[in-house]
Amino acid sequence: MLNGTSSSGKTTLARELQYQLTEVYLLCSLDAFWDMTPHGIPAGSNNFPKMKLALAKSVKALSETGHNVIVDSVFCGKKTYLELTKELDGLNFKIVKVECPLPELENREIARGDRDIGLAKLQYESIHEGVIYDIKVNTLVNSPEQCAQKIIDTLAQFNTRSV
Repeated sequence: MLNGTSSSGKTTLARELQYQLTEVYLLCSLDAFWDMTPHGIPAGSNNFPKMKLALAKSVKALSETGHNVIVDSVFCGKKTYLELTKELDGLNFKIVKVECPLPELENREIARGDRDIGLAKLQYESIHEGVIYDIKVNTLVNSPEQCAQKIIDTLAQFNTRSV
């Protein structure tokens, strides 16, 4: 499960993981859930309640039916963390902090042209608050290939540890 601000590189990293991993992994992205909403309807909680919970329930269903899943999401700090870990209890998953310095996030927002300017700044302070991470990657100092390899190597260490 990848958690990071808008423009932190989660989707690029997820695609690189799909490329590097030997097994097939589906990408389940919060953006894909928002893409299902009707055009022009505000994304407030009244219109689309518990979208992140719907993502978690979908991930659980995919996993329980034998699929490997990479999750690309944006937490609302501890609240989302607790909701998702409760919903995914019993599944073998790791949470990855995808971090990038704010000035670079702001540059990426402008360069992309498809993001609300200021969204990363709005998320920056609260997104990681109260979240316990298994793995951390920095997308400014490491390439997507390097970040993916770090995740793969760390997951291999988790899998070889005795319980």
